[in-house]
This record gives sequence, C-alpha cells and structure tokens, in this order.
Amino acid sequence: MAQSQAIKPRITASDRLGFTLFLALSLHAIVVLGVGFKPGDHSNVEPLPSLDIILANSKTLAEVENPDFLAQDNQAGGGNADDKARPSAPVSAATPIDQRGLAERDQPELRKQQLAISNLYYLTQSESDSQVRQEKQQRARDSKSKQASDAEQRATKIARLQAEIRQMTVDYAKRPKTITLTASTRKAVEASYLATWVQKIEHTGNLNYPSEARVNNLDGRLRMSVRLNAEGEVLDMQITSSSGTSVLDEAARRILRMAQPFAPFSEELKERADQIVIIRTWDFKSNRFRTQSGVS
Repeated sequence: MAQSQAIKPRITASDRLGFTLFLALSLHAIVVLGVGFKPGDHSNVEPLPSLDIILANSKTLAEVENPDFLAQDNQAGGGNADDKARPSAPVSAATPIDQRGLAERDQPELRKQQLAISNLYYLTQSESDSQVRQEKQQRARDSKSKQASDAEQRATKIARLQAEIRQMTVDYAKRPKTITLTASTRKAVEASYLATWVQKIEHTGNLNYPSEARVNNLDGRLRMSVRLNAEGEVLDMQITSSSGTSVLDEAARRILRMAQPFAPFSEELKERADQIVIIRTWDFKSNRFRTQSGVS
C-alpha cells in the first residue's frame, strides 16, 4: 500500500530563489537583445521654430514684436546691418571659445566678431602709443621753440637797449653846448654879446612901444626866455612869467620878431657854446621899455 502512493517532490526555498533569478535574467536578456534603435528619416521635416537665449546689455520699456532672440529684458533692435546680429558685450575674449547654449551656426560669426574686436583693440593700442609718442615729441618741440623764442626775445631786447644806449651816447656827444645868460652866470666872453643883444632889443622896443599901452597907461613886466644859435637866429622863445596883460605879452613877442636878425657868435664864443639862452625881465612902464637881468 505504501508503494501505491505517489512520492511528492519537495520544493525548497533555494529552488524558488534560483528559479526567480533565472526568470529575471531571461527577461532582461529579452529586453536588452530584443530592443533596437533605428534612425528616423527627418530629412524632409522642417525644424521646429526656436530662438537663441542671450544676455541683453540694455532694455526697452516697450514690448518687442517678432523678437530675434530671447533675453532677460526687452531690447529693441537697431543699426544698419542687412542681417540680424547677435548682441554681444563691448569687450570679448581675445580667443573665441565655445559657450553652452550657443548654436553651431553662430560659432563662425562669433569668431569673426571677436577677431575684429581683437584687431581693433590692438590697432587702437598701437595708434594710441604712437599718438602718445607724437604728443611727447610735439611738447618737446614746443618747449624748445618757446625757449628759443624767449632767448630770441631777450636778445632782441638787449640789442634794442644797446642801440638806445649808443644813440643816447651819440646824442649826448652831439648835443649843443648851451650857455644860459643871467645875472649870476654872465661871464666876460658872453657879456659883450649880451650887451649888444640887449641894446638892440631895447632900441627896437622903444621905437615900437605898444600904442594901446601908451594910450591906456598900461604898465607891466614879464619874464621871457630866448634861445639863439651861433648864427644869431631865434630857435625858440617862451614867456615864463606873464605880465597879466595880453597887450604887453603880445608886444614883447612882436618886439623880439622885429629885432631879428641878431649878430652871430664871435669865434671865441663859438668855442664855448653852440647855443645861448637869454633870460630877461621885460619892463613896460611910463611909455618906456627896458630889460633887466633880474626881477625887481
């Protein structure tokens, strides 16, 4: 009876674990080996519209329609370029580098812009150095020119002063020797000439006494200075003290003109002077005219 009963197999926990692992590996193999990738045919499919994302350097308050790029602020475009240009910072790196988020089609244009900026910077730097050198040279030339000009002006002033001094020396050497004949300076040589001159003046004055003064009994005296050259010619005359009456002052001038010419200087007087100045008091009193050396 014991043989007729079927023997039941025993399934342990190890058997169940092994079967589970086998099943899991089989499923993974099916998934890994059974799934393949096939490139899709998108040659005739137009790409979806997209906009690059950039960082704008300025912003516009108004809304921008049909933007070319996306940025953190609104910025209206401008300029005169035919194609839209990607806004960039005023100074970029000297060597173009790849940046995340920058489309491949913009890389050549970015390189051109950065290369142009780099060339512009170095060109400007070179021109700036050259301009600085030129300015220094110009300042040095201006300084030398100013120094030369100052030296030339000083030399001109010195030459002018020397010329003036020479002219003063010449004029002083050529100046006429003048003797002033008054009561205190009259000498023996000049006394003879003075006496002749006074005699002629008084003789002329009494013969031509002013009729108006005679009629109106006008008396008065004046002081006159007369300068004569060696030929006895009157160089100038001046009334240094008026009589107070225009009739007598004008009569004195008329008498002097009428008494000319005067005698020339003697040889002895010429050795002493080229000119003489005679200062006398002309006295009109009681229809009589005379001169005197001093004022009484």
